[in-house]
Amino acid sequence: MGAGLKQIEVHGHRGCRGLLPENTIPAFLKATELGADALELDIVITGDKQVLVSHEAWFASEFCLKPNGETITPEEEAQHNIYNLPYQTIQLYDCGLKPHPRFRQQHNLPAYKPLLSEVIEAVRNYSLNYKLQEPYFNIEIKSFPEGDNIFYPEPGVFAETLLKVLDNYNLGGSVMVQSFDVRLLQVLHQLRPTIKLGLLTEDLTPPEIRLQQLGFIPYAYNPHYRLLDSSLMQLLGEKSIKCFTWTVNDALTVQNLIALQVDGIITDYPDLVLNTIRNTD
Repeated sequence: MGAGLKQIEVHGHRGCRGLLPENTIPAFLKATELGADALELDIVITGDKQVLVSHEAWFASEFCLKPNGETITPEEEAQHNIYNLPYQTIQLYDCGLKPHPRFRQQHNLPAYKPLLSEVIEAVRNYSLNYKLQEPYFNIEIKSFPEGDNIFYPEPGVFAETLLKVLDNYNLGGSVMVQSFDVRLLQVLHQLRPTIKLGLLTEDLTPPEIRLQQLGFIPYAYNPHYRLLDSSLMQLLGEKSIKCFTWTVNDALTVQNLIALQVDGIITDYPDLVLNTIRNTD
């Protein structure tokens, strides 16, 4: 990094989705090996009330297979609702062997959706064994009112279930939890005022309105990278709000974001972003 530029964090999106199957332990370990500052992941709740790492609250037809190895059609996805399945059954699905149609460079291998606790332990042990800097976790919760008690519990229960896992590993002070759902962030803020919270946004709603909807000043405001400009960065700077933008997979965009002095970049290719940052003067 050249003089005068801030140190930008690199967050491995779902581990490193461009390289290995998303939200799997191999992907998180690879991102750790590459030197990612944080591991971005998504969580849902299983039928037996455990915190599972998964972007969808069901098994996606795009890259998951049934326990018998058969494909899942888009019409069948809701029938494979994770909120109705115990973890013992969830482990029987494979989400790593089927080639991902949007990530042709991804290396496929057998992989299942792990518990958040499994990921934490795997990353800790890997970092310790290989003497690597242990990344922190950027945890996303996807929830919407229409899905409450169908695909996930209502926000209060969801928040408390996550906090129990974080407390068990003494991680409450180091993680960031991000969400589009202001309800979830509001509950977490009430339950644990010290936890770092990020408000995700992807539409053209003015940031002042989004922050007003939230009702408090969050640790971070995390927009899609196309929404970023100097005026937004100035607003966030005035309010001492950090900015971690997503999902950035090309060097030119990385260079533009370096110039805007974002706090972090969420990417499917941590290696590409790390190399671009290192080579930017």
